[in-house]
Amino acid sequence: MVKLLEGKYALITGGGRGIGRAIAFEFAKNGANIAIAALEQDELDSTIKEIEIFGVESFSITVDLSTLDGISLCSSKYFENFKRCDILVTNAAMSLYSSVIDYPLEKAQQLFNLNIMGYYGLIKLTLPKMIEQGGGNIIMTSSIEGNITFGPKKIPYAISKAGVTAMGKCLHAEVGNQNVQVNVLMPASIQTKMIDDNIKKGQVYPIEIMYSGYPGLITPQQVSPVYLFLASDLSKRRYKGKAINVWLLFELLPILKNEITSKDYNIKKLRTDMKDKLKKDMYEFFRQNEELVDFMLKREV
Repeated sequence: MVKLLEGKYALITGGGRGIGRAIAFEFAKNGANIAIAALEQDELDSTIKEIEIFGVESFSITVDLSTLDGISLCSSKYFENFKRCDILVTNAAMSLYSSVIDYPLEKAQQLFNLNIMGYYGLIKLTLPKMIEQGGGNIIMTSSIEGNITFGPKKIPYAISKAGVTAMGKCLHAEVGNQNVQVNVLMPASIQTKMIDDNIKKGQVYPIEIMYSGYPGLITPQQVSPVYLFLASDLSKRRYKGKAINVWLLFELLPILKNEITSKDYNIKKLRTDMKDKLKKDMYEFFRQNEELVDFMLKREV
């Protein structure tokens, strides 16, 4: 098996559960040494135990990334153990399904602190090391909420995720010429504890943000290969400063799988053949993300 991240060093926030846990597993399986940061020690311990089987270096940082002290502690603990950071995945976030009237200001402040300052602060403290070592890769978890869809009762979350997307694009403009690769991923609903908690509070997820062609919601294990692709050298040529609509990707994949009759398909021919069969936005996504689509198809076909 080819290990796409052999010898790399990565910091993943929100690594105790959900998408962050799945990313840590995917990265470790591909040879990366992993540090994961989150608030719950037991969840971090469980993730570390899961990835230790791959024989990579790994450790956890129990920290509250909604505070400036926590952000500083996370950075210092990371660089005490690993001397370089090749990949930074800013992924930790919180959400709450509530109206503006009912949402306490203190909770909104905590959400903005974690979902925006938690990203910005850790990037600020990591960037000098990345530039000094000759480059690095930053992957930021945003959402289609606040960028593609605009619904009620998750306004602070949507605001924060719109901010993350803007942060990623502006960061690329600022440091992209210093060999620091920056990209943003915008998933729709992923089957995580955050989603489960929101459903228990009464949120009903509208059909327009569900993934057709898949039973139920996409799992963290299904979406984590997208992070692997962006973290690897496979993405170096074209994936710089992108905000990738993961919802559209997972709408597209089952359609293409139904067209493929052999593992030896040609991705360029497939794209040409599908030009008149796909909706305009879906075809344009395919055209702009051909390498990513090919990578994901090869894992599923």
